[in-house]
Amino acid sequence: MTSQIITMPKFYSNREVAEILGIKPTTVRQIKSRKAEELDGLWENNNPDGETVWTQEGLDKISEFVNTDRAKEFRAGQLARRTSEVIAVDRAELNYSEVEQTSTRTGHEVNSYEVRSPIGEGGRYAGLTKRIGGAIADQMIDNGAIEEIDNAVIDGLLRGLSIGDINVKDLLSK
Repeated sequence: MTSQIITMPKFYSNREVAEILGIKPTTVRQIKSRKAEELDGLWENNNPDGETVWTQEGLDKISEFVNTDRAKEFRAGQLARRTSEVIAVDRAELNYSEVEQTSTRTGHEVNSYEVRSPIGEGGRYAGLTKRIGGAIADQMIDNGAIEEIDNAVIDGLLRGLSIGDINVKDLLSK
């Protein structure tokens, strides 16, 4: 017997949509009424309590009609999620060397090929983070960062121990 994963779609109540977007549930109902044509098929009303529930696409669409800070954050997060998904699909398609296939994202036939990572061994940017980190550390050391860190650590310890004023520079120079 093989196992099968079943994914159930997530639905959002008017109250949940309102909380996510920073509006009142009555506002969600008003948007549903005013934008009925644009929201057609993005909600259901077949649950036992008769309350409207929204699909993810419905929530995404309602967020386009709302200008609260929460709605703006939600839209930005959704854009980032969709962009990541598109990149993941494109990368997955590129991992099948020399195979003709149909793109799951665009529906067009594509010839895929494997792309080497630019940060992998021998890649264009291999070791770049270590080189940049070293350059930043060297610059910080040249600008006296170690002394500043020492002073901050000692100052924090003295404050934590409730010890009075001590000349930290004199202690470090000994």
